[in-house]
Amino acid sequence: MASNFKFKLLSHLTNKKEEKGFTLIELLVVVIIIGVLAAIALPNLLNQVGKARMSEGKSTLGAINRGQQVYRTENPTFTNDLTKLDTKVDVTGDFFTFSATGAGSGAVTNIATASAPEGDNTTTISTAITYTPADGTFTLTNGGATQNKSGGWF
Repeated sequence: MASNFKFKLLSHLTNKKEEKGFTLIELLVVVIIIGVLAAIALPNLLNQVGKARMSEGKSTLGAINRGQQVYRTENPTFTNDLTKLDTKVDVTGDFFTFSATGAGSGAVTNIATASAPEGDNTTTISTAITYTPADGTFTLTNGGATQNKSGGWF
């Protein structure tokens, strides 16, 4: 009986055609798995890209704020002209355009305007600096970021 089983097994293995490739069902399963993984990962990836782009605006506004403080220490007023600041900040970044408004002896508002808010997943950011002459202190107020955007401002 055992020799009969071995004979049938060997004859089956030798007569079996070699099957090459994948079946349609196997390919469909792989495509579905890849689709599900992409659907899960893509929103997270886009959110991280938005946060990275917002960091450009935040870091450049920080440099502008420090430049405004130095400028105000050396001059009687803040400046609206960002090229007068002792920073190497380009007023037109990759995702933001930077400006200052309302410069006077006591306050200035620095603004990072998003170039393409919806496409870049960014939003406009603003900061205000107030100078108190009595004690020589600067007060920084952050604001202007939409809460539902990535990388919200403090």
